[in-house]
Amino acid sequence: MPYFDFNATAPLHPDARRAWLEASDRAWHNPSSLFAGGTFARNLLEDARERLADLLGCDAERIVFTSGATAANNAVARHVGRTAAGRRAVISAVEHPCVRDAFVAAMPGSVVEAPLDRDGVVSIDAVEELLAAGDVACVSVMAAGNESGVIQPWQLLAERCRQRGVDFHTDAAQWLGKLPAAELGRCDWVTGSGHKFGGPKGVGFLVVPEGRTGFHGDLGGPQERGRWAGTENVAAIVAMVAALEARDGEAAGQRLLRAGDRDAAERRLLAAIPAAIVVGGGAPRLWNTLAVIVPGADGKKLVARLGRAGVDASTGSACSTGSDSLPRAVLALGGEAAGRGMVRLSGGWETTAADWTVAIDALVAASVTDRADGASRPAPGPRR
Repeated sequence: MPYFDFNATAPLHPDARRAWLEASDRAWHNPSSLFAGGTFARNLLEDARERLADLLGCDAERIVFTSGATAANNAVARHVGRTAAGRRAVISAVEHPCVRDAFVAAMPGSVVEAPLDRDGVVSIDAVEELLAAGDVACVSVMAAGNESGVIQPWQLLAERCRQRGVDFHTDAAQWLGKLPAAELGRCDWVTGSGHKFGGPKGVGFLVVPEGRTGFHGDLGGPQERGRWAGTENVAAIVAMVAALEARDGEAAGQRLLRAGDRDAAERRLLAAIPAAIVVGGGAPRLWNTLAVIVPGADGKKLVARLGRAGVDASTGSACSTGSDSLPRAVLALGGEAAGRGMVRLSGGWETTAADWTVAIDALVAASVTDRADGASRPAPGPRR
């Protein structure tokens, strides 16, 4: 069964599984304990921190291990809210709910959404205008979109924020493992989640600004240098780092090849359904993601039909699947009506060209059926 929901979660990488099993057998002790077993676990933990720092291009002291990107994003928002001193936060209009909702809760009435261009890319000029006002505490823009795969100009935004002394945060959950991690350490705050690139679920990390004091996530213990209380999940952390090392080490040529497979699938779809709209089609995107709107169709029904055809897909963010909410990427671009026909295909590192063909052909067949059903339904009568 072709799996096309990698942006929601990825299967455990073999290297991660081996690392997890070995650490679970040999380093199950509490890394805060003072006896030999605890010291061994602590050394393994710190080695993983150093290796992750090497991948991100930052000092190991900046890395805090968490239960995932959601927890890390919430902690960033709470910290910014505590220290903003009346200033505002700027976020993109397509941030994941765990960023958007966290900032809104932490800074009610002080969160501004930066607009997008027609392809879903954050307007740098708009962010510059907001920064020029001098009352911005933090800018948060995801590295790559979970729904559309659109790549945001996070490197440039990080530099512009640095010039003005404003914190810059990027949620790198979708970027990590798909594109090189090396420059992410240049951002003030970076958040990531292990299961997005083949690590275990329930583990992630946060990069904090260099020299920043006063930050803390969960309270109640001295772990993570007092910044995140709770016994570290050493086995999961080691497995996450092993997965990222494996994915980050893949050759750029392989990513280009996979992007070519996705592009060929896109052309196949548009040839069969010329009215289809590729979300973010005019912008740089992750090589694995194809989000498409089929006008007149129902995205949930399309996904159900794809499932019956043996293809796993989604209508967008896993955090909104099953609800009545539309994909945020579409709403931000003003496409409320058409957005109900959106399907997201997000492949993986081992997804083949043949898998893409199967998925596209199944989507075309599902679209024809759904649009035919819609055309055959009688128009609604007057409300009573």
